[in-house]
Amino acid sequence: MRRIVYWLSLVLIFTIAWEGLVRFPGLGTLAKLIGLALAFCWLATVAATGRFRRPDPFLFATFVFVLWTALSVFWSAAPRESIRLVFTWVQSFGLVLILWDVFRTRSAIHAGLQAYVLGAYVAVGGAIANYFGSNPFYTNYDRFSPGATNPDGFGFVIALGIPVAWYLASSASTTKWQRVYRAVDLAFIPAAFLGLALSGTRTAAVAAVVGMAFGLASLTRLRPVARIAILVVLAYAFYALLPIVQPLKSFQRLGTTSVEFTQGDLNGRLEQWRQGMASFVEHPLLGVGSNMYRSVNSLGKEAHNSFVSVLVELGLIGLVLFGIVLVIAIIHALAQPRWDRNFWLTVLLVWAIGASTLTWEYRKTTWMFLTLLAASAALASRRDRALPSAHPGLPTRLARG
Repeated sequence: MRRIVYWLSLVLIFTIAWEGLVRFPGLGTLAKLIGLALAFCWLATVAATGRFRRPDPFLFATFVFVLWTALSVFWSAAPRESIRLVFTWVQSFGLVLILWDVFRTRSAIHAGLQAYVLGAYVAVGGAIANYFGSNPFYTNYDRFSPGATNPDGFGFVIALGIPVAWYLASSASTTKWQRVYRAVDLAFIPAAFLGLALSGTRTAAVAAVVGMAFGLASLTRLRPVARIAILVVLAYAFYALLPIVQPLKSFQRLGTTSVEFTQGDLNGRLEQWRQGMASFVEHPLLGVGSNMYRSVNSLGKEAHNSFVSVLVELGLIGLVLFGIVLVIAIIHALAQPRWDRNFWLTVLLVWAIGASTLTWEYRKTTWMFLTLLAASAALASRRDRALPSAHPGLPTRLARG
């Protein structure tokens, strides 16, 4: 049963990157259905074996934060609306519990990261399909994304995949399958460039630069011949893609990034934040309640900033609790060996850039990465390394280290 739970968790991570692509009327997304199946199998396994991995401070902090989110229903002006998001928060916490319990080895963590990269490929493919189908999500600048996914969210799914792909490609590869996956991961870099060009997401492009900086630094782990070969192939791929993306309006939008940051209003976000902060002044400690940011701005939109969203909806107390979760994540990253430390700090920085313009505090992607980070940090302790693997029969590729 544990093997089933493990593989279902990999399938879920694979679908998270493109969860808006496949929806079933009345049932929700494919990712949601897989998540329900995973939760059922995991609960059955825990009940049958009586075993659950010892929690660490990250889990306790996350639980307290989610609990505070649930309590905000009692002071929300629209409790039913708040309860809707609380259910999402409970699902996110369930994901945290499952991934923490399942991903106990380095090979399993690499498997999860690889599943995310493969899923990001599907997301790029979905955007390409919408491009050829002349089906932009936004007609302004003709911005494309997979299915019903917002191009901004799609852009950050891709941006997060860049350091992950570099990290996996730069890890030790000794078998045939490991070398195949290395090629797949390296090929994701130009695929990500195409995806970002189709999305037209400016802040994601900035975050992608951070991921690329980590990637270029990671090449020092490879032999000089391999470094040169990779750089030449990637340079040629970008050169071949440039004439394709240059005519795209979405790609041209990326060229307005500096002007928008220095002279613009971040596509209306500054005014939304001003109105949100005005509400915070009136409700500083408790906030206005989960899922209520739309009620405090004239446009009826989300905050488009995870930190402002938490502050306005959950007050100073909520922001402190969320901050504790993030501080623990940073501490976990810093406690790891240099190579892993640099990778996870890069992921956190890319996430923070995305979270500054998106409401991502409750998204599965956020909690998937935070939990895998915590699981990776746990491997640094001798006690955790001594635990027997709960996942027999791991695929060869996923055992690279």
